[in-house]
This record gives sequence, structure tokens and C-alpha cells, in this order.
Amino acid sequence: MSDTVTGGHSFPRFRICAKGRGSYGRATVSLTDRLSVQVASNLDAAFASGLPKHIGIAVSGGGDSMALLHLTRAWASVRDVTLSAITIDHNLRDGSAEEAAHVAQWCADMDVAHTTCVWRDWDRNGNLQDAARQARYRMINDWRVDIEHILIGHTLDDQAETLLLRLKRGSGVDGMTGMKHVTPHPSGMTLIRPLLNITRQDLREYLVACDQPWFDDPSNDNAAFDRIAMRQLLPQLTSAGISVDRFALMATHMQRAQDALDHTAGDVFQNIGRQQGTDLIFDQAGFFAAHSEIQSRLLSAGLCWISGNAYRPRFEALQRALSDVQDGKTSSLHGCLIYPHKNTLRITREFAATQGSADQTVWDGRWQGINLTAEHSVQALGEHGAAQLDSDLRKNVPFRSLHVQPAVFLGDQLIYAPTLDRTQRQFIQDLRINFIDFITSH
Repeated sequence: MSDTVTGGHSFPRFRICAKGRGSYGRATVSLTDRLSVQVASNLDAAFASGLPKHIGIAVSGGGDSMALLHLTRAWASVRDVTLSAITIDHNLRDGSAEEAAHVAQWCADMDVAHTTCVWRDWDRNGNLQDAARQARYRMINDWRVDIEHILIGHTLDDQAETLLLRLKRGSGVDGMTGMKHVTPHPSGMTLIRPLLNITRQDLREYLVACDQPWFDDPSNDNAAFDRIAMRQLLPQLTSAGISVDRFALMATHMQRAQDALDHTAGDVFQNIGRQQGTDLIFDQAGFFAAHSEIQSRLLSAGLCWISGNAYRPRFEALQRALSDVQDGKTSSLHGCLIYPHKNTLRITREFAATQGSADQTVWDGRWQGINLTAEHSVQALGEHGAAQLDSDLRKNVPFRSLHVQPAVFLGDQLIYAPTLDRTQRQFIQDLRINFIDFITSH
């Protein structure tokens, strides 16, 4: 759940945590010019297939995202691209609302539309940084409506920190590819990272030169967080000749290997797999005849695509799930069920994971109702809806998959079951990219 506040209101002045020179020297004209050209080049490359009319940008108020906003606005203004910004107020510390209000004013000063969304549903359990990250992407997806591309301010330093974290966890090829400049998200939006080849230091010197203030998050100094601990290791590694540029080069090499494996997995899926409603279905014999790496890749991508989770399941959990289904058991992972059915292997959404995600027109973040009235709602079919189905429609899908098909209700009355009845397909739209495109690009 989130509250939305539109920019443009007045607010009291709040302490700016970082502004002006501080520990950053005055940037040279050559640096500001270089970054402007570099970001413009990165954005042009990201949109080489066609320039959108409207782009979203995530702006926290920190140095990275403020530099991204400043640089992107200059690029967008000469290309007739509309820019809209969103700030996620995680509501975790005093002053976060005032910071978000400052960001709204900075955006207004640049003639950029701005929205603040407030995170209010953390249960205080589990990994805070992981929960906050998932909430950010969920709230951005809810906000964006018809904006496909979202700019994110990840830097070269973030890339190095990410790779160190994954090295610590023993990640394989996929983990060591790091972040990509362009990443399709399972929800249907595309994340663009124009700063991924630029250092944090350069961005702050750019902001100083532009006299643009920013906020420093106190949690960025807290070594209790794994990422911050990795950040504090980087100067020592740089002294030993292992710089952020070396990490980026390694990620590039790993991405080439990943691309080859993903395209192989896509070819295998075309021969042994298909989509049915919310499910992915694999020919069981063909799936287990594939190389174990391709099995893992297909299952991991399928879980992300169906659940909408941008992050792959851990390798150990994935291997346990593969072992279970090979033994004829059902496995629960990543908000999905993986189970054998007749001569197939199916991945479907787990019913419990979708509860509370209903909205009037979009269910589970990806199934959008079309041509509906305000009285209609889109939600999981469930037992109540399944009982109202024609018996011929019920028998075509296993019950575990049947209950998580998207359906249109009027109160408690089932009106449409578009993924089950071909004559009703016009009443629902799947907002995701198709699975083949997802597996070869995620």
C-alpha cells in the first residue's frame, strides 16, 4: 500500500545533507561536457530502435539520481521527450518526507512532473534492503501506467559492489554478469541504467559544478548492510589493482556467456514448451533431456516471468526444486508452484502469493482488464469462480493452475474467464513481454 502526493506544494526548508564543494572539488568544464556527451550517448544507444515520447525516472534525491535527472533533462529537452519523475519515500527515518518534498521542488524547478509514493506496508520482518528494493519496483510499476521505460541511477560503483556481493555468495555466470544497461522487467516495464559506466565521484563533481544540491542517506555509512561493507572494501581493492573498471570488464565477458546460454535455452523452449494462461508448460521428457544448466535457466526464468520477481531464486533453492519435481513432487518457490502433470512439467502462480494484489482493473501486476466498468474487478478465479465455470472449461486445466487464472467479477458473480474461454480474450491483456523475449534478454 502506498500514499501518493503530487509535487507543487509549499514545505519548510530542511537540512541538505550534502551541497556544494565539501569533499568534492569543483568540476572542470571538460568533466561536465564529458558526462553530458556520455549520458546522451548511453540513452541514444538504449533507444536505438525507437525514441519513446514519455520516459519515467526514479529520483531518490541522492547524488546519483539527481545527476541522472539533471543530465537526462538536458538530453530529453532537445529530443522532444517528456520526462516524469517518481520518488519512493520508504518512510523509515525522520526527515524522509521533507527530503521527498525537496525533490519535488527540484523537479518543478526543471519543469519535470513529479510524484511521491510512500511505502507503508513493511512488516518489519526479513531483509530490509531486499524488501525495500522489491517495494520500489512494485510501486514504480503501479505508478507508471503507460510509461514503458524507467531510468535508474545505478553507477559503475554500484556495479562493482553488486559483483562483490555476488562473488561472496558464490554466484555463477548469471550473477557475475552484474546489472545491464537495459533490462526488461517481468512486469512489462524496461529499466534503463544510463550511468552504469560513470563513477559516483564524477557525478558528485558534476552536481557541484551545476550548483545542484543532493541528500546523503545516513544508511550509506552503515557497514551492517552487506552492500555498504562491500563499498568500504573497494578502495583497498583499487590499491591492489582491482578497480571498478576491472569489475565492469568482467561483467561484460560474463554477459557474452550469459547471452549464449539464454539463446540456447530459448531455442529449447520453442521445441518443448508453451504458455497456457498463467502457466508455462514443458514436455517433461524434453525438459529433463536438456543440459542441467539449460534446465536451471528455463526454470529460473519461468519463475521470474510468472511471479513478476526481478531477481532470480538462489541456486540452492532452484536445485532443490528441480530435484523435487524430478521425483514427482510439487515444489513451491518464488511465489510459484512447480509440479508434474501427466507427461508435462508446469509452473503456475501460487494462489496464496496473489492474495491482496487485486485491484479494479489489474490483477497480480500483469493482467489488465479491458473494456470493463467501474463495478468490475479483476482477480484470481479461486474456488468460488471455478465453481461457476462451465464444466468443459474446468476440465481443461489442473485445479492448482485453474484457481490462479485471471477472472473478471461483478461482486461475487463470475463474468469472464478470458484465459480459459477463447471467446472472451478481448477482456484481458497480459502486460508482460512474451516468455521467449524475456528469457533471451533478462
